[in-house]
Amino acid sequence: MASSMSSTPGSAMSSNNSNAGSNKPPRILACVLCQHRKIRCDRTFPCANCTKANVRCTPSTPAPARKRRRPNQDLQERLARCEELLKEYATEKPESPVSTPRPVQTPVYDDPQMNWQPAGKLVKEDGGVRFMDSFLLGTVYDELKAMREIVDADDDDDGSPDSMTPDGNSDLIIGADTPEQSPESLWPEPGQLFRLWQIYLDRVNPLTKIIHVPTLQPYLAEAINGPQNIPKGVEALLFSVFTMAVVALSAGESQALFGYSRDEALARFSNGVRLSLMRSSFLKSHDLTTLQALVIYVISLQGRYNRHAAWILNGVVLRIAQKMGLHRDGEVLGLSPFESEMRRRLWWQIIMVDAKFAMFCGLSHQPLLPRSWDTKPPRNVNDADIHPSATEPFQDREGPTEMIFCLMQYKFAEFLVHTPGLEAMIMATHIDGAAGAGGPSDEQMMKFRHTAEALGKELIDLLSRHCDPAAGPVHELAIEMRKHVVQKVTELITYPKIQPSWGGEQKSMQSNAFKVAVGTLEHDESNYMAQKDKGFIWHSLVHFRIEIFMYLAGQLCHRTEGPLVDRAWHQVGVVYTFHPHLLDVSSKTNYTLAIFILKAWRKREEILISRTGRVPETPFYVDKLRAVMPSDEFSPEGSPPIPFNTPSMMAPNRRQPGESDPIVDQLLGGYLDVSALDWDMFGSMPMNMAGGPVMNNMGDFGLGQQPEW
Repeated sequence: MASSMSSTPGSAMSSNNSNAGSNKPPRILACVLCQHRKIRCDRTFPCANCTKANVRCTPSTPAPARKRRRPNQDLQERLARCEELLKEYATEKPESPVSTPRPVQTPVYDDPQMNWQPAGKLVKEDGGVRFMDSFLLGTVYDELKAMREIVDADDDDDGSPDSMTPDGNSDLIIGADTPEQSPESLWPEPGQLFRLWQIYLDRVNPLTKIIHVPTLQPYLAEAINGPQNIPKGVEALLFSVFTMAVVALSAGESQALFGYSRDEALARFSNGVRLSLMRSSFLKSHDLTTLQALVIYVISLQGRYNRHAAWILNGVVLRIAQKMGLHRDGEVLGLSPFESEMRRRLWWQIIMVDAKFAMFCGLSHQPLLPRSWDTKPPRNVNDADIHPSATEPFQDREGPTEMIFCLMQYKFAEFLVHTPGLEAMIMATHIDGAAGAGGPSDEQMMKFRHTAEALGKELIDLLSRHCDPAAGPVHELAIEMRKHVVQKVTELITYPKIQPSWGGEQKSMQSNAFKVAVGTLEHDESNYMAQKDKGFIWHSLVHFRIEIFMYLAGQLCHRTEGPLVDRAWHQVGVVYTFHPHLLDVSSKTNYTLAIFILKAWRKREEILISRTGRVPETPFYVDKLRAVMPSDEFSPEGSPPIPFNTPSMMAPNRRQPGESDPIVDQLLGGYLDVSALDWDMFGSMPMNMAGGPVMNNMGDFGLGQQPEW
């Protein structure tokens, strides 16, 4: 009786709960747009956010309930195996692998560490590829992959919630406040699309060789009316191609092609790159096409945006490449010849970009690379010589190919990699007292000079085997660049006091720094003239170092006579001719530069009048600066401060002092308040023990401006 009575209330309660559950109103989900934008939805239809945005409000539907499955015996066994492996990993007693991987080529390295270190393996996961050189964790991933295949085989659900989720990690790099636009709305018109593609092939591709033209070109026909029918990675890659093509255009060409300015075209397609990268979840879905898009986009940032921010972004590129195993040669990993070759091209381009940005930012690139990498330089082959279905390794073609310019870059990259003390050697050559206790020995300096001489010989040998001026403009450019590289390296490794010019205007290390600055700008002029008729001048213009020019302008305020001064004033005219944006004094950097140029010209004018007795012809840039400056009589007295590498000076811009760079904010996700930094603290360049300015690494001695580097 008691038992029966005690069970009655419980049954009644259960019945009430069941009725309550059946009468429970259905759960209302946030609308599709609010879910995608990750904002709060008021769960009314239409919701307030959609009403405000004047878009259609689409209610979300709950995912269908997954069917309950009986435990799979094979899955249980693999779980047990995975647990055993993890226990072995915890006790550091790994066993031999169960399955023997297919044999791959095992090269012999000079570095003993590279010989005993495992080659690693590529793990395919979530639609991407990740590199892993831990044997035990690689085995664990093999087990997890097999387990996932078992689960997927039993799963009738085609959709994957994770694949439909936007990549929130991208906000750390690209920025969360992207405009409410779609890549489709930013896509070029059909005529513009093919014109941009041709410009990229003519002006950019010969100097980068990142893409395989025969593989990518068929996608253009599918994307003529928009990117709806092409993969997301290809969409991002084509947007990067469009961006680089606009970089290679002049202002007049851009206006004629689009009907609007070059800056507007760059902003449009750059925004398309960023949106496409976010849509492809580039930080977690690693594939070669998306990485190609990211590398080309980073190259397009040169000369346009803050080089420090671009270098930080390239660090992300380097980490993604390392995660994909690009630092290990494809032959070692057992990849196909085609994929191995494309990975080599991309890896060596990443090395060059990273080394260049590092030098521009005053850093040595060597510690930023993976400690051990063995990726071979690309082959001397044309795109037509390699095909995705190839099974035999590619061999170097005898004679000229379209790879000549990139092969020269890779030779110099190899020189940088194997000469980690390059900056110290140059500083010891050009600063009195630098080569002493704690500095490089005479034997090390001699070894460095021999290495530099070997670089020149290797470049000559490369050109003799694979270069022919009749093969096209890029081969003519390669010959000119070889001369400039050898000449510049030879000059930098030669002690100033034994140079023929020592003793005249060049009497101290400070005057030698002025000579190097003048020579650097003259080197730029040679590049401009050599490339302007070949379509490659953009490559030199993006390497212009404005801080070198500002240093020269400051020196001209108190250096008034001599052949070196005459050469410097000629370079002032060259710079303003090829960089007319410097005449826009709405930028703080350009405004400061204008003050020093006008002050230096007043002194220059006085000297010329006293020497010749007549008023000299006023240069065009002085007339234009006087027309836009309030007055050139308010310049500061005394020697002007020598400008240092501040982020406000890294690239031409038109922002007012204290105004934030929106692209930097996007690249850094809005976490750095650039406008709050006090740039005046960097106003003067520190002096060395000889009384001369301490140049920032080898870049300020001119190497940073080499267009081929």
